[in-house]
Amino acid sequence: MNIRFLAYLLLLARGTAHGQANTGVRLDFQFSRIVLANGDTLAGPVAMHYATDVLYLAQPDGTVRNLVPGMVAAFAVQGEKFATGQGRYRVARAADPTVLRLFRTLPWNGEHPDQRPEPYFFEQLAEGPVLLLRRQFLVPRQVALNMAGPAHGGGLSRSLPVAPGKLPVVDIAPVQFRTVNELQDVFYLAWPTGEIRALRNPRKDLLAAFPEQAQQLQAYARAQGLGFATARELHELVSYANSLASAAKP
Repeated sequence: MNIRFLAYLLLLARGTAHGQANTGVRLDFQFSRIVLANGDTLAGPVAMHYATDVLYLAQPDGTVRNLVPGMVAAFAVQGEKFATGQGRYRVARAADPTVLRLFRTLPWNGEHPDQRPEPYFFEQLAEGPVLLLRRQFLVPRQVALNMAGPAHGGGLSRSLPVAPGKLPVVDIAPVQFRTVNELQDVFYLAWPTGEIRALRNPRKDLLAAFPEQAQQLQAYARAQGLGFATARELHELVSYANSLASAAKP
């Protein structure tokens, strides 16, 4: 296959993947404690879907109660379950059933400054005064698969063993593409003023959010071997930045 044509196919596949919309993640949990906006509390197995921002609470009679963000102040969950692909759910062996995850409702304009803020669910990863928040999505991406054996009609090239004094023989391995869904975290910072800012470039945006502590924050990250990518790393960095900001107050 012509190299330029192969490069074109790879770019086309990448562009197609980026052009597809993100799909909200559905999270299922065995246990929950829900605090409603009116102060009442509920409990039971729940599912929360980021695509619709609806909390589905299983009722003792087998029915499901739908709760939208405007009805919920916050909720805590434990015992995450994962779909088996056959309409059933299982608890992951590696999952820690004691891990408690906290979600809260916050008004947000959905990345549109001129839009009126509406309530959304966010997972809280670090306490304030500046909160670290997360929302999760499934992002489709196309990957190339190299098929074993010689190809006919095009594919990725590979060199075959040759005898001494002979010219290299280039074989062509066939290429197939398939779409895989990858879990993607989108992190946010929330201020007491109500501002919510996405960390699109976590390192750059986090340092910009704490300009007076940026130098100390970078030094701390280097000393602790922390990047600016994972939930654990950002939790440590935001907690440290908050402590510096609090210590600097008179």
